[in-house]
Amino acid sequence: MYGPEESFEQKSFAQLRPLVLKSGILAAVCGFLALLVVDATERISPALYGFSLLATFACYLTSRATTTRQLWLTDLLLVCTTTACMGSIANAVSDPAIWFLPIGLLMSLPVSAMHVRPLHVFGTGAAVWATLFYVVQPSFERQLDLTLSLMLILASLLVAMLVCQTFCRIRRNVYDLQLQLHEMAYKDTLTGLPNRRAFMDTLTATLSNEAPHAPLFFLMLDIDDFKTINDSFGHDVGDRVLADVARVLKDQSAGHSFARLGGEEFAVAAHLSDIAAAQALAQRIVDAVNANQLYGVSLSISVGLAAHEPGEPLYSLMRRADLALYDAKRGGKNRHATAARLVATRDGIAHTA
Repeated sequence: MYGPEESFEQKSFAQLRPLVLKSGILAAVCGFLALLVVDATERISPALYGFSLLATFACYLTSRATTTRQLWLTDLLLVCTTTACMGSIANAVSDPAIWFLPIGLLMSLPVSAMHVRPLHVFGTGAAVWATLFYVVQPSFERQLDLTLSLMLILASLLVAMLVCQTFCRIRRNVYDLQLQLHEMAYKDTLTGLPNRRAFMDTLTATLSNEAPHAPLFFLMLDIDDFKTINDSFGHDVGDRVLADVARVLKDQSAGHSFARLGGEEFAVAAHLSDIAAAQALAQRIVDAVNANQLYGVSLSISVGLAAHEPGEPLYSLMRRADLALYDAKRGGKNRHATAARLVATRDGIAHTA
């Protein structure tokens, strides 16, 4: 799924490479067919088939491209190769001057929608016309013909750049909208933290990853007496409390996954060396929250800590952390409690011990 970690450049590359590759394959095939048709009647030099090989190689390079710059360079090679092929065919069959402008326009304008930078389009178009001038070497009987042709070439380059800029703006707008939708779906608007959906997706992916990693610890956090704060000071103050706790959680849990699950509940998933390190993290969060005061009242938070057991499903891990959270509440709040470990019995049913 689309995520904010994917930059506009990466998103554009992912969208454009299939288009450039399919267009390149089509151009290579059409160029090869044109050579076959002309060769059947005009007997062209076999060396011209080398253009088809070079175009095929350019398509291969396009399939291996990893950046928009590489995509531009491979497309430049392909377009210039195809242009040289078509110009050579024009030289072989009739007066090349008749085909000069149609070939140039055909090869320079379509690339305008295949790049993310107008300068790339301008460079490709200029290379097309330069290649065509070199291969065809058209002769203009009147100076006016040359002047008008150059004006048309310049106009085609400017139009191609304008089209590229327009498509780029559209892609940017779509990218920004996708980014906004992603934030709406995966970020809590009040605190700025990832929401429950984002956190669960991350944690699920972590648990399904079979690669070895440090032990995983799940922390369930709940603001103490949050309803009393809301009733005594109002929901605007309650919102400030949520934002303050979120800020503390973000500072203390840097490098780990954290989120607001909903209401006054938060969560942290941390890869740490052992249970002692996890307990130290939980205590730091408790102390940091308790150091905050609002209207003369010290805030406090209770934390339930559970260590993930091998093969344990996510729902079990969260349930054990939730039970530990209740223990912390019953134990006086403003503290953390550690969940009991799981013990597998002979019948396969896991019990806490």
